[in-house]
Amino acid sequence: MKILFVDDEENIRDLFSEYFKRDYEVWLASNGEEALNIALGSHFDLIISDISLPKLNGIQFIEKLRAKEIYTPFVVITGDSDIQIAIDVFRLGAVDFFLKPFKMESLRLRIKKFENADLDMAALYKSGDAMFNEGEYKISLLPKIRNINKYVALLVEQVISNPKINEDDLLSLKVVFYELLSNAIEHGAAGITYREKQTFLESGKDYFQFVEERCASCNYGKWITVCTKLSEKGVTVTIEDQGDGFILSEVPDPIQNPGANLLSGRGIFLTKMNINEIHYNEKGNIVRIFKEWTY
Repeated sequence: MKILFVDDEENIRDLFSEYFKRDYEVWLASNGEEALNIALGSHFDLIISDISLPKLNGIQFIEKLRAKEIYTPFVVITGDSDIQIAIDVFRLGAVDFFLKPFKMESLRLRIKKFENADLDMAALYKSGDAMFNEGEYKISLLPKIRNINKYVALLVEQVISNPKINEDDLLSLKVVFYELLSNAIEHGAAGITYREKQTFLESGKDYFQFVEERCASCNYGKWITVCTKLSEKGVTVTIEDQGDGFILSEVPDPIQNPGANLLSGRGIFLTKMNINEIHYNEKGNIVRIFKEWTY
């Protein structure tokens, strides 16, 4: 995986490189102009950039990339005072954001969702991790968090052939599929609370392993069902897990509480930023979203 990291503070660039260079191909830039030249000359799987940059700020950087029809997933980094700006850049195609200061391990968890995954649908079905149900696009998935990128690719495969979809729609749906499936696995099947997640991430231990162990304790018996319906106007996706559910009103609002580093309620927030409608059932174990095609 190839990542371009942009920050005008040398110590932060060095820290990022040192932390991630063993796992990814890391490129660094100190300002927006330098980053733009690098991004135009080479393909990247993910770009992570501070908003406040010399010569060309993060927003201008995104605008110029999108003007060149480059749709690389883009994560922005900002301070508390620029939180509204961070929200606004979602309209330019950003798919995630972090508030300074943040922990590198938390960032690692977010980077995982952009790792390339070679999709082998036959292998998923043969392994028993996915089960296809006839009728409308309906698939049952075992709650295996390490399969998350493959599961997302499997769902994207169902909508990518639609002539109405464009690059922005596809990127938005990838973000939504990842966030909602992650929630269904972590909080639904595994029963991990938001507080447990935050505490574990702060420990620096392998969070994916923690989720796997919790899911395995129930013998992977809690299937997650995903139903996809395509129409002329857009796509409707319903995700149901067999967990105990949650009370939506009790999920912290990451915008009202940025000090939580956006770990609590982050998935729901990112989903809302990328779709037109979202509805939960009373129990909280079924979510239905609608994404309208853009033209």
